[in-house]
Amino acid sequence: MKKKEGIVVLLFGFLSYFSGYAQAVDHDIYIDYNELLGNVAKNLTAAQTKVPFGSSSRLKEQTLALSKGARAKIPLLPNPGKQIMKVEDIIKERKDGVLMIYKYYKATHREPAKVQLYATATALTEDGICLSNWHVFMGIIQTEEELPVNDSLTFVVTLKGDVYPIERILAYSKDADAAIFKINTGKDRLRSIPLGTTLQVGETVHTLTNPDQYAYYYSRGVVARNTADHKIGPMGNRMEITADYAKGSSGGPILDDRGNMAAMVSTTHSIYARDQPQVNLQMVIKTTIPVTSIRNLILPK
Repeated sequence: MKKKEGIVVLLFGFLSYFSGYAQAVDHDIYIDYNELLGNVAKNLTAAQTKVPFGSSSRLKEQTLALSKGARAKIPLLPNPGKQIMKVEDIIKERKDGVLMIYKYYKATHREPAKVQLYATATALTEDGICLSNWHVFMGIIQTEEELPVNDSLTFVVTLKGDVYPIERILAYSKDADAAIFKINTGKDRLRSIPLGTTLQVGETVHTLTNPDQYAYYYSRGVVARNTADHKIGPMGNRMEITADYAKGSSGGPILDDRGNMAAMVSTTHSIYARDQPQVNLQMVIKTTIPVTSIRNLILPK
């Protein structure tokens, strides 16, 4: 009888261990993204008790005072990776460096208060220097653009649900559709993504972005074309890719096989069999900003 009880105890212990292990594995593989996005408003309220959050209008005032052609001073960028990585390792190592850009809109007589995910960003340094598109911050950068009266806050959210305010814009270029900005992480440290080098046509690219509320969506493709605009110069260079992305992906990283950022999501162009009216979608051109343009916004050491 004692022997049987021992077997039962051992079996129960094994099952308990296996169940706990399985749950841990599932937690790493399966993420409740709806819960992540649903908790943003609550996490924003909690974050506001830890660090100051400046308004979107204050951010606009600071940005308009920025000198034309200003470059971002970044003392230390992470060294680029040299070893080719497995796809699953690229995602594992770089996903925490991908951020979600949110807006908080205060309540009006027509609508309740709301938070809205509207773009993607990339962490360049551990202390909160980040990158996204010029067009993402167009309402803040452009003098003639007016912010909606209920546009209250602009902030970022991490995969873990941490919320950080955007403190200031450091540099931007309309021609390169790029903007470098600083967030206040307090004592926290981000997982940054290193900048890489220019890719050739045919080389593999990886995207991890936030298309239309589909947070942290991965896609893979190749470089389809590298194009230039001689009227603009180097900041008009573009890299077209076949990996998928959509609205909400703006500012997301385009990674190479070593996990380095080779470009940044910018725009899409849909090609239809007939344009008026638009029917029979045939293909979508995905245009990105190459890393050389991003580096041109950073002060050389």
